[in-house]
Amino acid sequence: MRRLLALLLCLLPALAQVFPQGGGRYAYSDGTLQELLPAPEGFRLRYLKGGRLFREDRLKLTPEGLYLLGVGLPEGYFPFAPPLLLYPPRLFPGQAWGGSAAFQGQRVALSARVEGLEGLRTRAGAFNAYRVRVAFTTEKGGTDLKELYLVPGLGVVAYRAGAGLVELLRFSAP
Repeated sequence: MRRLLALLLCLLPALAQVFPQGGGRYAYSDGTLQELLPAPEGFRLRYLKGGRLFREDRLKLTPEGLYLLGVGLPEGYFPFAPPLLLYPPRLFPGQAWGGSAAFQGQRVALSARVEGLEGLRTRAGAFNAYRVRVAFTTEKGGTDLKELYLVPGLGVVAYRAGAGLVELLRFSAP
């Protein structure tokens, strides 16, 4: 019985949505500041460096999961057609998902897999996080591979792009 209860307590965060409903601000060790803002379509995740906005993701939360609707860049807003599933509504080790969409005149594919649940210590604190490998590939041969450490209900607490680990320094709710 104790094992079952412990397992359920570990799985409950996986049933929560990826981000906090009210939004918040994330400061990362690479100098990036993210602002998560509730919006009519779901959320807007704004990326700033040196106080300057360089990207804004438009996200929609549905019963099927969290979708990336499009990306705002200095050159304009670029939608994904159809929107890409970033995260399903529940996460568990071994789970995989993916999809493809038209984006800026080419096909883009996303593939992701939950590699495991592990303890992680960052300057913002200690977390039990899902380690998720995410790959974006374009039909023109571009690839972006990231390893994310995701805590449901909070968001990304660390990520690895290349050799270095970028970690969450602090999170503040609005």
